[in-house]
Parts: sequence; structure tokens; C-alpha cells
Amino acid sequence: MKKWIICTGPDWFRPSITSTRQIMFQFLNDGYSILWVNPIAFKSPAINSDSKKSMWKKITNKLKTHLKIFKRVDDSLYVLIPFYIPVFNSFFDKVNAALLKVQIRVISLLLGIRWKETLLWISGNFTLSPLLKFQFKKKVYQAADLISDFRTSNTSLLKNLRSKEIYLSRNVDFLFASSPNIKHKLEDLSGREVNLLTHGVDYVHFTKKKELNPFIQVIKRKGLPIAGYFGTLSDANDKDVFLKLANNGFSVVIIGKVLGDYSSLEGKENIYFAGPVEFRNLPSYADGFDVCLLNWIMADWIKNSFPVKSLEYLALGKPVISCRIPVIEELFGSLVYFADTPDEFLMQATKSLAENNALLQEQRILEASKHTWDKKYKFIKSVIECEPV
Repeated sequence: MKKWIICTGPDWFRPSITSTRQIMFQFLNDGYSILWVNPIAFKSPAINSDSKKSMWKKITNKLKTHLKIFKRVDDSLYVLIPFYIPVFNSFFDKVNAALLKVQIRVISLLLGIRWKETLLWISGNFTLSPLLKFQFKKKVYQAADLISDFRTSNTSLLKNLRSKEIYLSRNVDFLFASSPNIKHKLEDLSGREVNLLTHGVDYVHFTKKKELNPFIQVIKRKGLPIAGYFGTLSDANDKDVFLKLANNGFSVVIIGKVLGDYSSLEGKENIYFAGPVEFRNLPSYADGFDVCLLNWIMADWIKNSFPVKSLEYLALGKPVISCRIPVIEELFGSLVYFADTPDEFLMQATKSLAENNALLQEQRILEASKHTWDKKYKFIKSVIECEPV
């Protein structure tokens, strides 16, 4: 009999590989079959967009995803893009919950998924919360981010998210948090024990040397050191950091899907947008970076976070310049350079180049080796194979 997981996390079809996907890959390798349910939006795209351009990029991206509907990735992995009505109030929350339950039931019948023998895994959204009232073998909430600390000034939305996160965290068997900040806040919300599950890295993928992509080779021939970033590009990124470096002796390479308004950087000298790059090809770009950037505008969402790319940068052996994210300072303080302003990012990037050497590269790679996804999976198994309290 197949072992099944019904899981929700970020959009399966985004080029970057999130922590939840990496965890699901581990379950697949352990003989599980997975029904991945793409997220239902919990807010209007107008919220948290700095401009109409940002908003329409989010809408267009969502529409492209929804055209896929249902996809069989391989014999053990299926992706459902649920139909829902994009109206955000309590009435349509109930309507969308009913629609979701019907869709999941139909797919479960088609695939032979028995909920009582299935693991329910929720991460990053409330899409599968309507299933919490049903009996599953075990239910898990993996808080890769704290949803109720979403970056917005909309107090009504934050209150609603807090209520939903409390309900979710109190109705699962096991709770995981990706950073100490999230762990402590989730314990306060839920009144329960939360397991600290910091993110991991696909160590072999990022340490295996590959020929540089021609796109990077051309930029390197310009002779300037490359400051690089990869990941989804939103209005939360500090765009002034990119501009400051580009205006002061660096080539800036930005890899990822642009969901924010980056018109202020388009066409600027020394700034290169590579667009989305598939995960399998990412090292052939990023290995050409001379320094790696973690540059966001500080907010609770960022202070809570543990960017997966921090470990991927370290596995490449590269100097990392980061805004002051508490878990990064705590775990990698001696290996990462920290900055609060664009001027400080420039200063630290220049300093890191001057100090870089083979020993520091080895230390970064060694640190990354302590955080592989298979080690994280062993910890997950040790927790969920215990009976919940």
C-alpha cells in the first residue's frame, strides 16, 4: 500500500526550490507518494504591492499557474492547482473551503488516497486548513515563515491571519519552525511546544563544480567583481543596494522571477537581470558570483526568516553580505558580513573581497555541510514518528 502525503506549500511551478519542496523530495526518496496542493491566495494582490506594475505582475503570474489545473509530475508526485473564487472575505473563505474539500476528495478517490492513513503537511499558507477537522494519520504545520507577521500595514488582514494561524497551530499534531524567532512567536500563539527545524541545503548540488553559464562568462569578461542575488524578486528587496553596488565598481547579477516593480533598475549600467533560472542550472550561474547578497528592507517578516539561499551561498564558498537577520547572525555570524544600509553593503562587499581566501572558502563550505536536507529529514522523522502529546 502506498504511503501518501497531502501537502501544501508555495507555488510548485516557481523556479526556486523552497524548503517544503526539499522536505517532500526526502519523503519521496523514502517511498512516499505526494499530492501537492498549490496555494490559494489569502489576500488581494493589491496588498503589499508598491505599484500597479507590481500588482499586475502578481496577477499575471497567478493566472499562468492556474492554467495548469492538475499535473502528474511522475509516478509518485501529483500537483493540484485548486479552483477558487478570488474574493477575500469571510463568506468567500467558506465558499472556497467547500470548493477545496470537494476537489481534494475527488482527486483522493482517483489516486486511492485514504485520509486516515495519510500525512497532512501544511506550510506557508492556509489552503489545507479546511481539512484539519478530518481524521488523518498525522497533521503537521511547518512554519517556514510566520504568516501572521506578513509584511503589510493592513491591520484587519493581520488580525485575520493571526486568527487563522492560531487555529492552524492548535489543530495539528506537530509544529515545526524555521527560526528561533518563529518558534517563540508560534509557541505564544499556539500555547504548545514547537520544534526548531532550520532550513537545509542540497550540499552536493551546490558544491559540485560546473562550467559557468555563457551569460555569466560574458559579464565576467567585463572585469568587475560580480555581486549576485538569486530568488524571487519582490518589493521587499532593497533595490537601492543593487543600485549602490552597480554605481561603485560591481557588476550586479539578479536572478529570479520579478514580481515587484524594478523599473528603476532596468537599463542601468552594470545591472543584469538573468530572469528565472531552473534550480538544476543555478550553480552554473551562482558559481560566477564574487559576493552574494541577502538584501531586504527590514520588517518582522524578514527578522523571522531563515533564507534557504544563505546556506546555498555558503555551500558555494562565497562571501555573503546580509541584512541583520537574527538567525543568520546567530548561526553564521563569523562567516557572514552584515550591513544595514546600501553604503554599508558596498563597504562590506569591498571588504569581503579583500579578505577572501581559500581557508575562508573551506570554512563556509564546511558549515554548509552541517545542514544538509537528509540530516533535517532524519530530525523530522524522529519527531513525527513519536506519538503527539
